[in-house]
Amino acid sequence: MKYYALFPKPAANKKRKKTNGWKDKPYRYCYYCGTPYAERHEVYGGPNRQISIDFGFQVDLCHSCHEEWHRQDKVIWQERKAEWQQKFQYEYEQELIAEGNTKEQARRCWFGLIGKNYLDE
Repeated sequence: MKYYALFPKPAANKKRKKTNGWKDKPYRYCYYCGTPYAERHEVYGGPNRQISIDFGFQVDLCHSCHEEWHRQDKVIWQERKAEWQQKFQYEYEQELIAEGNTKEQARRCWFGLIGKNYLDE
């Protein structure tokens, strides 16, 4: 005797995390030293890592630069990280303003997306 389910088996509810891919890695070069086979680094980490991938808030770094970036033991890497965070926030807000939003609306959208202001104003 065969039994048939009345309903299809539910799909997994867990979201699949996005990755930066490796297929185009040979064509990526480190932004700072020009070394090929650069790795993509998401500028906004933690809970905003997937948002960084979706919106392209990423920088290509060679393995050694990427390791230094993560260690943050040198002041220059802390400064570079701050520069990238400010750059991507500024570009995002300017794009929204160009679409007809006010500066305040653009800033609210940014806060809704990332949750922190990186621009000194």
